[in-house]
Amino acid sequence: MLTLCASPGACSQISIIMLEKAQANYALRAVHLAKGEHKTADYLSVNPKGKVPALLTGNTVITETPAILLFLNGQFADAGILPAHVTNVEAVSDLAWFASFVHPLITRYCKPDLLGVTNDVDAVKHVAASQLRSAYQTAEKRLKASPYWYGDDWSAADAYLFWTVNRLKRAGFDFSEFEYVIQHYQQMLASPVIKRALLKEKAL
Repeated sequence: MLTLCASPGACSQISIIMLEKAQANYALRAVHLAKGEHKTADYLSVNPKGKVPALLTGNTVITETPAILLFLNGQFADAGILPAHVTNVEAVSDLAWFASFVHPLITRYCKPDLLGVTNDVDAVKHVAASQLRSAYQTAEKRLKASPYWYGDDWSAADAYLFWTVNRLKRAGFDFSEFEYVIQHYQQMLASPVIKRALLKEKAL
């Protein structure tokens, strides 16, 4: 059985969503970032990077969300983790964009004090907001052409986008100019898969 180390509200939510979509046999292990549990010796013995998510497969530990999503796509080929018409190169490119560009901006916007290079947290947040608007303009153009990232069915990229919006909405980010991004978010939020995943995450 698979075990996913996850923290409420963190990007591990994306992996929970896709495990639910795959109808995988899995368990959740709570690692509360707010309590510093990712820094404990016990967790560092599982994932020396001290981050979530981490997926325990029984044979190995897979870290980093894009890697976990690609693993799930290989294990559950018919689950729609990634559409069949999408190449691995395209998928990695898109998932890496979320992980390496959008996600760090969310951290700077939501927790500007963590950057540690300036006392002007408002300036950090302002710059992050500007760059996030640029990122969501990219998503807006894509979603104007189709309801989901790769067409008519949602997949891992949509789960990633959903998490980014979900996280930023809680932090008060203004999405009023992004009609299609919000429409996408609402469609995802209505999915039974998403509802199950959020309930399981809430129980951590």
